[in-house]
Amino acid sequence: MRVVIIGNGTAGIHAMLAIKRNTPKTDVTLVTHDEPFFYSRPEITQLIEDPYTLKVIALPVPGEILKDITLIHQTVEEIEPKTGTLRLAGGARLPYDRLILATGAAPKKVKIIGVPSDAILTMRTARDALRIAAHLEESDAPVILGGGLIGLKIAHTLARLGKPPRVVVSSPRLLSRTLDSETAATIQELFEENGVTFHLGATPKYADWDERTRKGTLFTEKGDKIPFDLLLAGKGVNPRVELARQAGILIEDGGIAVTDSMETSLKHHYAAGDCASIFNHETGRYENRAIWPVAAESGRIAGEAVVGKLISSGRFSAPIARNAITFFSVPMVSIGTVQGESLKTNVYREASRRIVRKIFQENGRIVGAVLVGDIMHAGVLFEAVRQEARVRQIPGWLLRGAPQFSQQTPSMEVLFS
Repeated sequence: MRVVIIGNGTAGIHAMLAIKRNTPKTDVTLVTHDEPFFYSRPEITQLIEDPYTLKVIALPVPGEILKDITLIHQTVEEIEPKTGTLRLAGGARLPYDRLILATGAAPKKVKIIGVPSDAILTMRTARDALRIAAHLEESDAPVILGGGLIGLKIAHTLARLGKPPRVVVSSPRLLSRTLDSETAATIQELFEENGVTFHLGATPKYADWDERTRKGTLFTEKGDKIPFDLLLAGKGVNPRVELARQAGILIEDGGIAVTDSMETSLKHHYAAGDCASIFNHETGRYENRAIWPVAAESGRIAGEAVVGKLISSGRFSAPIARNAITFFSVPMVSIGTVQGESLKTNVYREASRRIVRKIFQENGRIVGAVLVGDIMHAGVLFEAVRQEARVRQIPGWLLRGAPQFSQQTPSMEVLFS
């Protein structure tokens, strides 16, 4: 059986590993238009600080697996399901018996009147990060468009390099999809202490831009006049679904619709990672969640399903939002649902250490958590959300982040009984 994987990001790598670990003799070909090796995309901001860290962010894929796959550095132009072939750039055909689409996502394009689109840099690949590093050397006034995780990761890196940027955010606060308003304000204060300036509720209107000097002024709808010599966009991503759409594969919630075994609307065609929308049996809807844990898990499941090694208990369940990141040595974790008028909020604060821990409940169930400064028991909280644990009162040790168990953590039934 010939399996072809399109994409060498998190989902593609985990699909490849799952196939080779379960059925080593399966013929696997991986096609990518990105760098022809495997690296950690969440770590690419390191390349802005030091381009020579490219080897550091490379993923340690076992050598015996690398020797036993075919890696093609090429762009796929078209999927031809009827003949079971891919048409590559240049016209070459690549046959397959099973296909896994791990095409990932592309940065959302930002258009500003007065600035050429190629002058607005994005960050998604190693190549993007190296391009930013090259432009940053001559920059004294970088401006970032977007106050989500991508925009803040770039801002964090620039501040560490001694070039704290201005960040233009259309919404009235940072991390509007990740944190509640109070913890978002805590993160904002942390960035401001490190020199970053925020323009909240500011939608870009147009810019005066001198292409020769690469300097300009950005004007927002609220009247801000923001000088810049480097524009960086961190406005989120859109799933890459062009190939799937052309092949007649169903698209839902912006991504490629898949079952809980990652199969698409076409038999023997699978999708995983940021490009996929996974069916949520609880809501009855397809959901696209472009986060690393979902990409890794869905890639593994796709790989196992392709070679018939997926057991029913291993199928993908409803994806739970989760993010973990550290800014200026302050760790932060966000899990599940953290916003909503119907939520009951349990809070623990330590202002002196900038610690905020919040656990959110709905109808007695633990549905989400935000931990800033102290992320102890994040794993327990994730399991509580995943298993929909019910509890009348949150245990004090869990809310405060106090050490509770010296050995193996008991089951959810014991913890919340």
